[in-house]
Amino acid sequence: MKIWRSLLAMSMLFFLLIGMVNCSKKKGWVAKIEGDTITLDDFNVRFEYYLKSKYVQQPELIPRARNSMEERKAALKDMINEKLILKEAKKMKTHEKEEVKDLIKLYTQQIILNAYIEENLAGDIQVAEEEIDAHYDENKAEFRNMDPDFARRRIKTLLMMKKYDAKIMEILDSLKNKYRIEENESAIRPIISETNILPEQSGLDSGIPMPQIPEAKIKTPDKEQPKEDTSKKEESKKEEEK
Repeated sequence: MKIWRSLLAMSMLFFLLIGMVNCSKKKGWVAKIEGDTITLDDFNVRFEYYLKSKYVQQPELIPRARNSMEERKAALKDMINEKLILKEAKKMKTHEKEEVKDLIKLYTQQIILNAYIEENLAGDIQVAEEEIDAHYDENKAEFRNMDPDFARRRIKTLLMMKKYDAKIMEILDSLKNKYRIEENESAIRPIISETNILPEQSGLDSGIPMPQIPEAKIKTPDKEQPKEDTSKKEESKKEEEK
């Protein structure tokens, strides 16, 4: 479930920008770095993402921040800094490394996945004020030292994510019935050795067969025997020799 929460958090931010991406194009540029141009369209899209990310817990502040020149300059500074690093990375051919290509592929898949989720959940996820009130009343101790407005925003986000989870599970259930799934668990089974067993896997309930320890053989000490008088033995031996 954790991976879904991370993907959903990305989708909730990412698709708040769809309106900006789909809006009519505006001509103009806001910065140039050695031939690379940051267009006004690029800036507008990035600025919206900047605001949604910064004010994810206080979305009501976004309209005011959108008109702030300081916020716009901060977003532009971030874009210029990224362009500078990207130019150097391209010179070093960082983008041609296999691990980087794998990450690009992974994030491309996640963006497509987020797009599908948003298309199928658009307008379906709503949290009523009554639901927030009920959750707040049931968990007053948790929010005792928290600002009430902040607590309500936090509750709304929590309930929204829970509803996203539920909806996604419904989608997955329908897809699992639609497509044939084959798994090859033997291909991913790890080779267990003493060096790669995690501490929590060493218990009785870990499911991993523990190595058999040979039964220890304990030798009990013999009872102390009285010491023999060696002097008498030596005398008797001398008499026999005579």
